[in-house]
Amino acid sequence: MTSKMRILVADDSMALRVLLQGTLRAAGYEVITATNGDDLVRLAQEQVPDLLLVDLMMPMMDGYEAIRQLRNDTRTSHLPMIILTALSDSTDVVTGFDSGADDYVVKPFNTAALLARIRGHLRRDKRKPVRNPLTGLPGNVLLQVELQRHLGQKQDFSLIYVDLDNFKAFNDVYGFARGDRAIQTLADVLSQTVKSEGFLAHIGGDDFAIIYNGAEVEPLCRKIILAFEAVVRSLYDPQDVQRGYLLGHDRQGKACRFGMLSLSIAVVSADHNRFQSVDEIGKVAAELKSQAKLIPGNSYKIDERLPRERRDHRRPIALLICADDTLRSALASALRFQGYLPLATTNSKVASSLLHRMPDPALLVVDASLGEELWNFWRKLASPPPLLAIASDSAAAEAAYNAGAYASIANTADIYQVVIQLVQHLPSRPEIDSEGTKEISDA
Repeated sequence: MTSKMRILVADDSMALRVLLQGTLRAAGYEVITATNGDDLVRLAQEQVPDLLLVDLMMPMMDGYEAIRQLRNDTRTSHLPMIILTALSDSTDVVTGFDSGADDYVVKPFNTAALLARIRGHLRRDKRKPVRNPLTGLPGNVLLQVELQRHLGQKQDFSLIYVDLDNFKAFNDVYGFARGDRAIQTLADVLSQTVKSEGFLAHIGGDDFAIIYNGAEVEPLCRKIILAFEAVVRSLYDPQDVQRGYLLGHDRQGKACRFGMLSLSIAVVSADHNRFQSVDEIGKVAAELKSQAKLIPGNSYKIDERLPRERRDHRRPIALLICADDTLRSALASALRFQGYLPLATTNSKVASSLLHRMPDPALLVVDASLGEELWNFWRKLASPPPLLAIASDSAAAEAAYNAGAYASIANTADIYQVVIQLVQHLPSRPEIDSEGTKEISDA
């Protein structure tokens, strides 16, 4: 095999894992292993395999539930899944099929028969339709053909890679049907926005790609994000829209807040015959998408190697200091789309070190609840910028005005209303360029 197919083996028996690992590797497959159902789900989502071998009886989460979760996730729902079971009761096998398994093998198994079943399922899985069954858009195969055609004809174009942020949390909270609706909504937004200006493909799961021949790629990114922002709240229950985040649990069962659905967009310029293969342009697109996903809220990351004439002027800097992750993300996104380059962090200490590298902010937006340290930080700046405060009550607002803030906005439970207030009180709308938000950690 020139490109090894990946098989994920999940079984709590070390002896069986070692046996299967050796057998499958000898047959030419790449193998990853999991010891329980929880690890199985995580690995399948992070390192999507071509096929799964799943033991039914495992700790933490049994094979039945693991398969159900993977079938409800559009990233893994299409994968062949074979049950490994020592159970002879047909009821257990039927339950496995009802959970979403494609086949089963009873332990102890015949190695030759197991390999034959694996080959059969992989062959059938390769015969996928060239269009995505959910959205009807061209799939990964047609995308690669179109990319190869553009590269072969030495055409200048851009590859725009679009990914949904926080989709797994959304899917976990609302279920796979609402998750499919979210993906279809994004597909509709992209179809209506791109229209005949580019080739739109649904790579799979929550990933889309556009081959765009126009010169003005950045306005298209902004247009996509604005169109998505106009419809995304309709996917949520009213109480979640008002709250501005989802309530759920992480893998350890701990209650967590999850941000709203947003877009991470990566743009790769294929001008001047930079790339010789689809793999090369795909690798750069993946790197840029990873950078875009580090930016809170809706974001786009444009290839820094674009010709200079396709760039705009640098944005003025807005320094945002806010301890609440969800609020900080929402405000950073709003600032960016009002023409600023937001530098977002959680406290004045990190902000101070940040300004050594990027001095002279045009605006300072602070959470007044952080107290006197913020006012002292602002006063010590060589050229203090306009100060906009976010206050939870009248006392905090009064303290902000006394410190020198030109305006104060109310920090309510409705994050959307906080964002509206922010936009209304911004001092100006500077020119927009291709830079994104920089999120600075406290480390």
